[in-house]
Amino acid sequence: MKSKKMAKLLLLFPVLVWGWGNDVIIDTLRSNRGEYPASFDITWRDTTDILVGIGLNKPDTAYAYFYNSNDRGNTWNRVAIAQWTQANISKIQLIESPLYLITMWQEKGNRVGFTIHNRNNLNSYTAAIISESDSIVDAISFFIESWGKSNLYIGVVTRNMASNTDALKIYKSENYGAFQQKIVRYFSNNNYFLFLKDMDAVLKQDTVILYLTLESLDRSNNKSSLSYRILREDPSGSITETSLGYPTQFASPLNSSSGNSDAYTLTVFQADNDLKYIFGYDYSNTIGLYTFPYNTQDSVEWGPFVKGWTSGDTSGFHIIFARGNITYGSKLYYIKATANGSSIQFSPPVLISDEIPICKTPYNFQSNYYNPKIATLKEEYAPVIIWPQDFWHLFYGAPYYDSTYFVIDKIEVVKVKESLTNTSELFKVYTQNSFITLIFKDITGKEYKGEVFNVEGELIKSFKVPSGTQRFNLDLTNLRKGAYFVALKDKNSIVKVKKFLIW
Repeated sequence: MKSKKMAKLLLLFPVLVWGWGNDVIIDTLRSNRGEYPASFDITWRDTTDILVGIGLNKPDTAYAYFYNSNDRGNTWNRVAIAQWTQANISKIQLIESPLYLITMWQEKGNRVGFTIHNRNNLNSYTAAIISESDSIVDAISFFIESWGKSNLYIGVVTRNMASNTDALKIYKSENYGAFQQKIVRYFSNNNYFLFLKDMDAVLKQDTVILYLTLESLDRSNNKSSLSYRILREDPSGSITETSLGYPTQFASPLNSSSGNSDAYTLTVFQADNDLKYIFGYDYSNTIGLYTFPYNTQDSVEWGPFVKGWTSGDTSGFHIIFARGNITYGSKLYYIKATANGSSIQFSPPVLISDEIPICKTPYNFQSNYYNPKIATLKEEYAPVIIWPQDFWHLFYGAPYYDSTYFVIDKIEVVKVKESLTNTSELFKVYTQNSFITLIFKDITGKEYKGEVFNVEGELIKSFKVPSGTQRFNLDLTNLRKGAYFVALKDKNSIVKVKKFLIW
């Protein structure tokens, strides 16, 4: 590798609310010279810095293009390029540290590369390479600060078909120094192939807890099962291990994603054309396998991605997944899950986009498995999503044309506050297309003044609800998709505020 030098609501009690903004397009490349994207990732460092990395291959050279937004995802600029000569990659991963942006490059071979970028000038970076004697199947990295050190962990699965051996290895770099191997575990691949599907970490008191999600693929029937390996490293560097597994086999590939939030772990995975989830609490001392609550009988749920968040004393997860016919395209949905005690609760799915793309060839159709990704701004527990659009491949022995876009669905956050603490259920909001209906718990005994606000607190529409009303219809045809609030006032005081979504 080498470097290339408004009318506002009255504010009293804060409630954070999110809403999907319009799609923003990053037009990365149009090439007829064998150039094609291999992977992408997104990070959200602070309120003014969202970063996207696009990993792509040209003959004998891998590149990472970096795009930055400092206005919460409204506009994007390409700010840097890094490259790895004499290599092609299958994956990149962006890892934020307090001082640097770290990019992991998984080669289509036996090496994993890292570039450590100056955050003020991403074109300035240093590089490191881990070389294995066997082929690298999976590689995932995680950064965590502990014991006054900056710790970068990488999990690697390697495969040797000659010796019928798969290996799970964990490396660690302290303070951006050389990588040291922490563990290596060998598995026979005569009957099963091993895959590392995800890796996350939390710091509990003075112990780093690494959560590895592993998949075992039964070579006799092409079915898979999930297991976890939980590694606990104390300040002395000693590691203890716990293994948790589920013998139940599911159709392959599982296409799973895991996330951690404080003491909670959530894995969502695709199995037999539906989604299932594994929920663990008390740092995964207790876990259970469950059916995802939003599966549908007439379509396939697939491509989940999970990201943990923590805000104050509240922990939870952002979840995105696709629904539809995976051969001809799907719709992308978002769910916010909140963990409490020994349980987890899911919000209803919100449609993000109905434009999930597919890869096409002149001879067949196949799914686009470049799954969407989430970045989280933890202080606001708000997500931003990136996913590929218009991903078009034509194959005549090799891809000769790519028209590639990456779509950013950004989040707007606003603090909406109420002037009353009355928590009685005055009304509910039901949405159908661009029409909303207010259903009152009881027939109104007085007139209310109604107002609709956008996520920036701007007044969009005013209306009156007559006395004696129990159902009130409101036409909002001219509003674009996103999150809005309807407030009902009695004598100029806000009685109740409700959020609703238009898509």
